[in-house]
Amino acid sequence: MWRVKFKTKLIMYIICITIFRLVVFFLTNPVICPDTQSYIDLAKNIVSFDFSGFNGLRTPGYSLILILSGFNLKITVLIQMFFGIAISYLITNIVYEFTKREYISLLASILYSIFVPFLFFELTILSETTAAFFILLSFWGYIKLLKNKDRYLMRFLLIGICTLLAVLTRPVYLVMAPLYAVYFILGFKANKIKNGQSIKYMTVFALPILIGVLGWSYVNLKYNDTFSFATGRGFAAMEMAGEYIECASDDYPYNTIKEVYIRERDNNIRNGAPHIDTIWGITDELQEKTGFSYNELSKEVRKMCTQVMLENPNIYIKSVIRSMKNFWQTFGILIFTKSNTSTVIKHINIVQRGILILLQIPFLFSPLIYFGKRKKLAHNRDVLLICSFVYILIVGISILISTIECSEGRFAMPTFPLLIITTFILYYNILGKPKVNEF
Repeated sequence: MWRVKFKTKLIMYIICITIFRLVVFFLTNPVICPDTQSYIDLAKNIVSFDFSGFNGLRTPGYSLILILSGFNLKITVLIQMFFGIAISYLITNIVYEFTKREYISLLASILYSIFVPFLFFELTILSETTAAFFILLSFWGYIKLLKNKDRYLMRFLLIGICTLLAVLTRPVYLVMAPLYAVYFILGFKANKIKNGQSIKYMTVFALPILIGVLGWSYVNLKYNDTFSFATGRGFAAMEMAGEYIECASDDYPYNTIKEVYIRERDNNIRNGAPHIDTIWGITDELQEKTGFSYNELSKEVRKMCTQVMLENPNIYIKSVIRSMKNFWQTFGILIFTKSNTSTVIKHINIVQRGILILLQIPFLFSPLIYFGKRKKLAHNRDVLLICSFVYILIVGISILISTIECSEGRFAMPTFPLLIITTFILYYNILGKPKVNEF
């Protein structure tokens, strides 16, 4: 049990950040982004149970939040603010669990709860905050599994369901499923759990994920003629090669795709817009001019861009480097595209974004620090497990996204609460002096 005094402080802290969000809620309007409409369209498809015209690009996780809000975007923001409060609480809870220090757990949570880059996503009709909530909830379930040896079955089910919800929100987090599976197997061996029990637990964990992923893949098979969880990812190849698409073949349909893309790309550049988003705004025109379906067009674009990058490998290398830089260095930059954001808020965002970027440095170097101080953690297997899990997940995601599509800074947001948690826990347990008799 936590000390009564800290419980009181925690309650006061939650009340304060709730009031802060309510003030922001009443003073602002939901922020609409280019991706917003596609989530709304899918939500309407789900409600009407009519998927005609559905292109398969989006998965249903975030659209279910829009349905829950009754398509009222202010209510959607309110739900996302609730997620933000829950994330702040879980950060405090988890960090305190491993440090037994009040000020450290509250400081870690404050890096999320009152920071503009995170609050901005709570105001924006995008999937980042929802994904962050379900990712952290599944991680919290994993920690409970490590700390408590009872109710194994329910904990595995909780982790499986939360992982599924994260995957339905952002498909890239499907990588969490095999990563959890590896760590579960390590746990089974360490705790000498019998094979029969191990299989039962793994089945309970994996079944919701399999049902959800295969079920949505069937929807795409029925309406888009492809058994895949999400379609249209071929367009992401244009984000990588679009700057040099003049190098593509002049054969049909590449010549038509090139003509439209170059026209819109150059227009975006003249207007100061990022050219990597060009392809997503011209898919309807390209479908009309080529006669391809959305998925067929996506495949042709991928072939076209792959050919360009194979003939010019430096284009691919530059794209990967740029994407890695975007993932790790431009977090929170989306706010600068909103002209109605006040100058004061933008400057606060600059400072807070700088702090978050600096926090990534000890995180990235944590394996070196661990191996240098590993004797100090020899007695604490749980710290090693959770920190290595998060490190592999985040670094793996950054590499995966950068190598298969052009990454944006906002792609780092959903896992950032995990980065905050593990950085504070690892460095405290290595550099700090654990406090005894805290309970």
